[in-house]
Amino acid sequence: MEEEYVEIGKIDISSLIKSYDIKTDKLIITKERIEHINKRHNNDYDLYNKYMKEIIDNPDYILKDIENINTLLYLKTIKELNLQMVIKLQTEENVNKSNTVITFWHMRKRSYKQIIKKNIKIFEKLDKNEYIC
Repeated sequence: MEEEYVEIGKIDISSLIKSYDIKTDKLIITKERIEHINKRHNNDYDLYNKYMKEIIDNPDYILKDIENINTLLYLKTIKELNLQMVIKLQTEENVNKSNTVITFWHMRKRSYKQIIKKNIKIFEKLDKNEYIC
């Protein structure tokens, strides 16, 4: 039987534990969400999924989504691409659940900056050796 999801990796929950009762560090994306991204965001999953692990492992920003509960926005600029990954956190006790990518796409620089201004910063990479949380 084919898996209904793809495992992306693990999110670093150490900087998130202050704000969220996260139950797991596992991050997945379901086949249904992959189809959504490709349909609604010009095949961005097929084009840019190779960067998803890098976004999780080394984000430029982690933002608290002000519109959705237990949802984070991971932002990263890679090779002139401004990428956003929206993650729904697993905060309930359920062994079979994981943190899940809701959507993922590239965006214009102006939109990228607006997202940062509009939402609450949880994490910002200032340079190679300096972070705020």
